[in-house]
Amino acid sequence: MDAKGRWVVLDTTQDGMSLLAVGGENHPGISPRNWLDERTRTVLLDKLRTVLTSGQAYEGIVRYGASEFAVVANPVASPDGKQVVGAYGVFEHLGRPLPTAPLLGTWQWRVHKQTGKNVGEDSSLWDANLFKIYGIDPATVESKRGPAGEWLAKLISTKDRDTIKLVIDSGISVNNRSRHLLSYEIVYGYGSPNPGKKQIAMSARAYDDPEYPEAIMLRGFSREVDSPTKVVTPGLSPVSAGLVAEALFALAADRAFAAIDMQQEVTFRTSNRWSDFGLLPDFEGNLAALAHPEDKFGFERHLAEASAGRVGPESSTRVRLRTTADRWQEFAVAVAPIGTDGGHSRYLMLSLVPVGKGS
Repeated sequence: MDAKGRWVVLDTTQDGMSLLAVGGENHPGISPRNWLDERTRTVLLDKLRTVLTSGQAYEGIVRYGASEFAVVANPVASPDGKQVVGAYGVFEHLGRPLPTAPLLGTWQWRVHKQTGKNVGEDSSLWDANLFKIYGIDPATVESKRGPAGEWLAKLISTKDRDTIKLVIDSGISVNNRSRHLLSYEIVYGYGSPNPGKKQIAMSARAYDDPEYPEAIMLRGFSREVDSPTKVVTPGLSPVSAGLVAEALFALAADRAFAAIDMQQEVTFRTSNRWSDFGLLPDFEGNLAALAHPEDKFGFERHLAEASAGRVGPESSTRVRLRTTADRWQEFAVAVAPIGTDGGHSRYLMLSLVPVGKGS
């Protein structure tokens, strides 16, 4: 791969370094030596390797064959400056402009090995770039530390919060020193009048902290990406985020849940209460096919409106569904999208609350 004129982003692993990005192309921590072409390896990669070791930036001219290239290579240092967690660099023919450098924000978090609780007054630190990535003014944070307490609860979008929480907890528990790659959606500009959303890719590792032997120091860096990148968590066995949903379903004793695929017209998940309300166990067909003939058209229309984003979960509808006893049970049905693509949702989650005793 020829990286001329494109910023190359590397992180560190137990075995050395790995490739995360070349310009706008993201990579899941692959070997830079195997993927970058000879010119890129000679002109840029050797400089980046030196930067990872020394922590000193490089800016100069490197000759390759009959050509000369301007080379820039920078370290990615932890907020306290004690650890180089990555490097990024670019090379281009002399006289040609260099592209804008990627914004890489670093963080560190010291936690107890057993409890996972913060350790020390400086347990969490963010650098200035990370505040920019999240769209947060450091002056609005109570201390110079990053908003560690708010990071998971407020700054990560709800759709990714369970998964990230469980992976982080597993990483602290296993503490295998491996490099882990995560990707998740954040709330950009939290607390501002017009917050938005961004997709983030993060590289993280655990390090020993000599000053706190009972703790580990998690260090890494984050960057904005156009779409979710591959998650790599070697050696971790986090509780599945799906079990979080199962627990929520179990607590909702007054209703059943069903997840449907509007494109394939199938039901691919139902909660335990589904069969308790007399509906066909392990049902995988078109949910509208269970509807009473007089209700079917209106029910299908409501699902289509929800899929198109024209009605939300606050707008419920009523439908009679056929039970295993060959009777009709009326349900109040609310619908919520499971992800969207251009305002349209292929997958829907339905909440079904029985009305009356059926007929």
